[in-house]
Amino acid sequence: MALQNVFRNRKKGFIVMLSIALSMVVVNCIMMLVQGYDFDSYRKIFLASDFQLDQMTNSLYNTNFKGITPQMKEVLNQCPESDKTGYVYYSEETHMMEPTLLEKWKTLADKYRENWSDYEKQIWEDAKASNTISVHFLGISEAVFDKLEWRGEKCSWDTFKSGNYAIVDYGDKYAEHPISYYQKGDLFQMEYTNGRRKEYKIMGEALMPYSLDYPYADLIYITVLVPEEEYMTQTGNESAMYAAIDAKKGKDRQIKEYIDKNILKENDMLNVFSVLDMKESFQRFISKYYVIGGFLVIILAFIGIMNFFNTTATSVISRKKELALLEVVGMTKKQLSKMLVAEGCIYLGGALIIAIMLTVFGAEKILTKTIGRAFFFRIHLTIVPCLLMIPILLGIAYIIPKYQFEKMSRESVVDRIRME
Repeated sequence: MALQNVFRNRKKGFIVMLSIALSMVVVNCIMMLVQGYDFDSYRKIFLASDFQLDQMTNSLYNTNFKGITPQMKEVLNQCPESDKTGYVYYSEETHMMEPTLLEKWKTLADKYRENWSDYEKQIWEDAKASNTISVHFLGISEAVFDKLEWRGEKCSWDTFKSGNYAIVDYGDKYAEHPISYYQKGDLFQMEYTNGRRKEYKIMGEALMPYSLDYPYADLIYITVLVPEEEYMTQTGNESAMYAAIDAKKGKDRQIKEYIDKNILKENDMLNVFSVLDMKESFQRFISKYYVIGGFLVIILAFIGIMNFFNTTATSVISRKKELALLEVVGMTKKQLSKMLVAEGCIYLGGALIIAIMLTVFGAEKILTKTIGRAFFFRIHLTIVPCLLMIPILLGIAYIIPKYQFEKMSRESVVDRIRME
């Protein structure tokens, strides 16, 4: 009987169900957003270690590629709370392109030339005419070696640290089929600006983590990596571009205090990026969705509950005579109250079904195409918030119809029939 009564007012009932369902969908979306923004993916791009130190600036022309001095390295290596401390060294060298390397760069140039500016086209023409290419020459320690993003099989540090091997990056890095500048086992002749020469065997292909790589835009270049001892021997430079520190578990704050006390106190020009600051920034980013979403939920929930309240009140008032006659023919007030509560449960049950359908077939697509486009967003479909709201919905479905019926029942059966 309750189902028949709901069906009679199906248009108004659908509006009530939809208004309640919208608040439930918003709750689901908030949960999917909060769960979808992955801190580890966010951190992986902007911070390869728990702490990173450098003296880099936004401009190539006034940056300091040798900001981590030997004295600083000595202090950082003595930090008792650090698990691993690694360093990245940088110098810019040039290399005479072998025929195969030149052909590979011609392939890349043909692919991207139409998107280059006149200045970039001139850079390529100059490089082709001189047959030279810029080399981002990096020295790395074992802790940084462990963070490399390998193409193919990972190589061994024990072999690499001998100083007879080099690692190279590859072209078209993010394409489906990147271009190899060199193959594993190839020989690479390095000619240093200080006049030194050395031939290295290519050990493998790998990319530096974004946050530890050369940070400025460049067009025609390759990256060559050697172990830090080999780098310092050949270049004579013992000052690093980056210091990367991994903390022991639960020791983040102690390392921050150690750096503040022993490093920043002596050199306040140093940039320090920490996982602690990043977590705070990430939480501020997430919290805005809690605030905005919570505000929307409250508004939509209020509208939905008021619609439900008004619909129930209107239904009871418009059916005064019907309910009174049912009472006359033998139905008790308790039975009538249960019937109205059952109608309320049907409304809210319908709202739950609509909310789940909108979440599954609509919310996921909307989120991924709007505020979920960030690279660190991974959609996690969930209807758990809907399910957690069932006790609240049942409470609403019980209280509101029962309250309306008890309010109507204060009038006698005869008065209710006569008023009709």
